[in-house]
Amino acid sequence: MKQKTRHKTTITEQLIQEVQELAEQGFNNILISQALNIALSTLSQNKELKEAIQRGKLKLAKKVTASILDTLEANPTNQQLLVRRLCLFTPIVSIKKPTNAQDALNNLALATKSYANGEINESQLRTIEAVSNSYVRGYEITDLEERIKALEGKD
Repeated sequence: MKQKTRHKTTITEQLIQEVQELAEQGFNNILISQALNIALSTLSQNKELKEAIQRGKLKLAKKVTASILDTLEANPTNQQLLVRRLCLFTPIVSIKKPTNAQDALNNLALATKSYANGEINESQLRTIEAVSNSYVRGYEITDLEERIKALEGKD
């Protein structure tokens, strides 16, 4: 059996530049190591190469973001959908503090309507839903306990 001989990678400015360019093109560490015949451990352990990968990924992220925003510039509807999806702007929801179960149910109805109209995101709806349901359950349990006590007192 012939053993594969290892070679020590010399870190040069050219190598650092090549690593950064490949990362900027979207290559992951495995693909970079294969393309440049560098051990994966060298890529993950060498500070200069790790920094080159980070710079490349950052440049790629900036390019992709700019491209998406340029594409959306001509389409306001898609802009609104993206803003809502990414929760870039959190709308203020006017929900009053419940004082009884009916208030909690009204809040839930208002939140559902706001979600249907695209005024709040799903996460906000689920939060309001959880608080409202918790309040209603607490109210129902308290009401049930009071009824049981009243029945026990009549015996």
